Amino acid sequence: MADDTIPEGYIYKPSPSAFINHMGKVYSRRSQNADGEEVVSAAIRIEEHHVNSWGLAHGSLIAGMAEIGCAGTAYVEGGPPVVAVEISTQFIAAPKLGELMEVHGWTSKRTRSLVFTQCRGESNGKLVFTATSIQKVVGA
Repeated sequence: MADDTIPEGYIYKPSPSAFINHMGKVYSRRSQNADGEEVVSAAIRIEEHHVNSWGLAHGSLIAGMAEIGCAGTAYVEGGPPVVAVEISTQFIAAPKLGELMEVHGWTSKRTRSLVFTQCRGESNGKLVFTATSIQKVVGA
């Protein structure tokens, strides 16, 4: 049975993206780090349909969460959409069934038409992946 408990500090609202909703409940929050920079976070609980034959989160789910982490920080609420033109993900570990995977993203540099972002994924306080991305501001 799925754990529908909203993780502390997060909110849930269905995404305008059918693909993200198909993944499952992706929770979100915005906060600031110690330097006052915005950190955009997302979290998903690892369910039966997310795991591979070994009971570990499938690489495609981890890659999807890396994209959410990198794009989420590039998008400005109410602004134009952003799309990845490049993303590099380094897989380090895989969360297990039932664990919560959190992704924390931040912006390294923003120009008029491109946003350079980074994110890191964690589960149970352990690093799962890191990613960097270049996001294109659509229409810019």
